[in-house]
Amino acid sequence: MNKSTDYHDYVFKGGKLVGEFEEMYRNSATVPWHQDEQANWIDVRLTKEMLRDVGGELDEIHDFGCGTGHYLNLIADEFLAPRGRSYGYDISETACANAAKIFPNSHFSVLDLTQETTNNPSVASSGEQRPARLFMIRGTLWLVYPKLATVIDNIRKMTGAGDRLLVVQNFPPLNSEFVGKDVIPNHFALVDHFSRCFALDRHIWYEDRFATSNDNWFIGVFSIKD
Repeated sequence: MNKSTDYHDYVFKGGKLVGEFEEMYRNSATVPWHQDEQANWIDVRLTKEMLRDVGGELDEIHDFGCGTGHYLNLIADEFLAPRGRSYGYDISETACANAAKIFPNSHFSVLDLTQETTNNPSVASSGEQRPARLFMIRGTLWLVYPKLATVIDNIRKMTGAGDRLLVVQNFPPLNSEFVGKDVIPNHFALVDHFSRCFALDRHIWYEDRFATSNDNWFIGVFSIKD
């Protein structure tokens, strides 16, 4: 039986989350979610402006749900210090392998945020001089919404004092029906979920009232709660 080459079939089907991401990356005829074409997307441009406003070079950038690594590269290319390091994590081994081939200067590894984990020693830092670190999760929450609490707890375990968390998530029209609406009906609910572990420092809500696709964006920078 031939496998579908349409990546959508491995994500949502029949109004339900499928979540077969390894199969998706193995069989998709195109780069899923057009990750290689997003340099000028509105959320990327707004995110860069926000990070410029935050200021300072970053010693480390960690991207959860990195896929093919293109978004990590866009942020690292502008904000990573000359000797800084960038790390990508994805549930798909194939995605990580492909990302490592495209962006050999970054480090990629398999990680399933929906499974309870302890603090990851490869991420956690210690000592008086903590590096300037940014953790990111973009466009991933609809793919993990059934276990969102576990995902947030795992991210908190991998972050420490002084770190920042960038959350970027697109939404369908808020008055429409969509998968995961019972968990994240709007950007206010998103902030509430993350506020258990993180404090929202600044955010942008970009809403296109005429759009019929997922073109409404929440972009927020959080800090770690004590």
